[in-house]
Order: sequence, then structure tokens, then C-alpha cells
Amino acid sequence: MLPANYFRAMPGAKRKPLQILIMTTSPPLKPPSCAVSTLQPSRASVLPPQNDSVLHRAPSKGIKAPKWHLTSPLRADTKIRLGYGASINSSELLGRRVLDVLNDSSGRPVTLHEPTLASYIINSPRQATPIYPHHANTIVSLLDLNLSRPGEEEYDTDPNHPTEPFEIFEAGTGMGSLTLHLARALHAANPAVPPSLRNTLCTARYRTDGFGLDLADEDQAALDSYRSSRRAVLHTLDRNVKHSRAAHKLIRHFRRSLYFPTIDFHVGSIDEYISSRLAETDNRPFLSHAILDLPSAHDHASQVIQALHPNGLLVIFTPSISQIAEFQTWVARTGQPMRPERVIELEVSTTADGVLDSGGGKEWDVKTVIPRENPEGAAVQVMRPKVGERVTGGGFVAVLRRWPVDRIRSQIESSTQESPSEVEPEFEDGVVCEAEGTVEAEPAKTE
Repeated sequence: MLPANYFRAMPGAKRKPLQILIMTTSPPLKPPSCAVSTLQPSRASVLPPQNDSVLHRAPSKGIKAPKWHLTSPLRADTKIRLGYGASINSSELLGRRVLDVLNDSSGRPVTLHEPTLASYIINSPRQATPIYPHHANTIVSLLDLNLSRPGEEEYDTDPNHPTEPFEIFEAGTGMGSLTLHLARALHAANPAVPPSLRNTLCTARYRTDGFGLDLADEDQAALDSYRSSRRAVLHTLDRNVKHSRAAHKLIRHFRRSLYFPTIDFHVGSIDEYISSRLAETDNRPFLSHAILDLPSAHDHASQVIQALHPNGLLVIFTPSISQIAEFQTWVARTGQPMRPERVIELEVSTTADGVLDSGGGKEWDVKTVIPRENPEGAAVQVMRPKVGERVTGGGFVAVLRRWPVDRIRSQIESSTQESPSEVEPEFEDGVVCEAEGTVEAEPAKTE
């Protein structure tokens, strides 16, 4: 039999803290009496103590299913408030493993879990409406990001042919949900962050006189050096300082700043940022892809399109299909070098009581029970959809591809040679609609 403190952190050991879930259940549960493995616990099963948040599941009065709550990052010698009057000392979590059970101050059993990215986002406080995780995953998949790891390409080791970083621009940081999903997709393309720098990013305080972390000179130099070595960068911009600060904090606190160094946060207008970057590159494109999550996207898209590399994708996220149509009309009218590829509707999903996150799809209740009217009878299976307590998600996404200006110009000139009689109007529900391709396009602008 192994000692009770077998899985506690050994002195001097450096284990990376993880986000964990604390799930409380009622009535109390007894820990399972199973044999303890003599193997060393995997890193994924250990819950180190500091610099990460805790998510717990607490019973609520009058509600059958308990709810999940996310705490602030763990600090030594602090208490975790569980939201129903009870608490747990952070020191009690030292060296614990995933699915360990311990009691809170009121005697309720608490089960430890590691939160998913989706559960972290859904249960975090928010300053803006999030792009829900299942929609963020869809948008990331539309970009088809397939970046190699450092050292996998021959040009990675050729100092005479330095490569430009793969840059994505996101306008409308909001809560930071899509930002975090994009950063996760780019993360593996960048070199490893030194552990000392990552620990500094986790523990540093925020500046009181500006936006960002208050770092010592040597730490700031180390961060600047790492940023210059990145192979993939996500630029996220929001004009609302409060939204950007909240997203900065959200991403920094996830998995001990795991994806934080991949992102550059900006506050201000799209035109100012893109103009300054184009001035640095002599008006040469520098963006691989761009996402616009804001109202009237066409009012800000011109310079973003100019900054896109040919073959780059522009993703527009809007709550209504008419905004997508308005954007495509603007593209045709102004002769932008963009070609629409697809428009999709994001499905609305429902969230039921006790569901951990909004991961998409319809939740079902599948369980084996003994009927109350026949306690001595055989067990039966129950299979039914859960009743949602709220609707989440929805909206529309348009994907457009950047084309070389001369290719778009030649296509426009050939299309304007069509006779008007060759294009007939379409009739839908008694309303005359313009057929596709009948919008006249102005000559393309020279970039």
C-alpha cells in the first residue's frame, strides 16, 4: 500500500499547474475502494497548485442539476469560495489528481476535474457576448490551418532566407473566445516558451498606467526576444478597452498562459492599425487570413483586404444574413479583389441544466433506471433529449478569398460584356429578386 501523500509534489519538483474543475455533488459520495496503481501518475492526471483557475460544480436550491462555477487563479494560502457559502483551502489541492474527492468546509464532497477549453469559456465572466465554442471551432476549421512545427521545413534552418511569420488579424476581440481558439490552432507552429518566461507571464501584475503587464526590464527583453522568433502571430483588435482587458486576462489565465504569447492585443481603430502596418511594409500584404466580427464590416474592410496576401481568406461573422448580402454587394460595387466562396448558417443549440459547456449539438439524457412503480422489476433504459433552459449561438459566416487584382479585373471586364437580356430576374414568393451576377462592378482599384 502506498502512503497517503504518495502523489503530493516532491520538494523541488516543477510541475505545471493546470486548470481544474471542482465538482460538488449531493448527496455525499464515498471515494471508490480500488487498488492504487504503483505506476507514476501521468502529467495529465496531476493537479499542480498555483497560477491556474478552479471550476467547481455546486448544488443549487430548487434546481435538480448542479451548476458549474469558475474561480480565479489559485494562489498559495488562499481560500476557494464555492459560491454556496462553503470554501476549500488552496493548500488542500497540492499534488491532488484528477477525479480525487475531498470535502469542502461544509462537509460536502468535491470532485476535482480539469476543465476543457469550452467549459472555461462558458463559465468565465464576460464583458461581451462570446462566440460560443462550437461556432469558434467551425470558424477555425474554415481557415484550414495546417502549420508545420519549428524545424520541420528546410527553410527553417536557412539564415539566408528568413521567412515572414504567418499572421492572422481578428477585428472584434470581444470576450476572447474566438481569439483563444485561433491561438490554440497556431500554438504548435511557434518555438517553445522558456519555463521561466511562462511563469513570469502567469504571476506578473498589470500596469496601473497603461495596458499590459508590469514586467521587469530583463523579463520584458526576454518576452520581446521570444516575440521576434514567432512563426505564427494572431493580432486581435478591439476599440473597447474594457473588452480587450477582459480578453487579455481570460487568455492569460487559461492553462498558465499556454497560448498567451502567440497573441498581440491592440486597442483602437482598424484603419489606424492596418495603415501603420502597411506603412512598415511599403504597402505590401502581410496578413495570411483575417476575421471581421463587427457591425457594418464593409466600412472597415477595404484596408484589411489590401493587407491580405493573395489566396488569403476573409471571414465575416454577422448575426443576420442581410449583413452578409450587404457586404457582398459592397465587394462587387467597389471592385474588391475578393471572390465569395461560401456562406453558412451557424446552428443554434440549447443548453440544459447541468451541462458543462456549450459544445454544440443537442444534449440527450441516456440512463438505466428501475421504475418507481415496480421497485422489484428489471432495470429499463431511458433515452430522451434534454430540455434546454436557454438558446445559444446562431449567426452567419461568409468566407471570401483574396485574388490578385489583375485576375479580378479581367473577370469583371468579361462579365460586363454580357447582354442585359441574358440575365433574367428570379421570382420568389411574388417578389422580384436580382439574379446572381447582375450587380454591376466598378473598375478595380489599383493597390
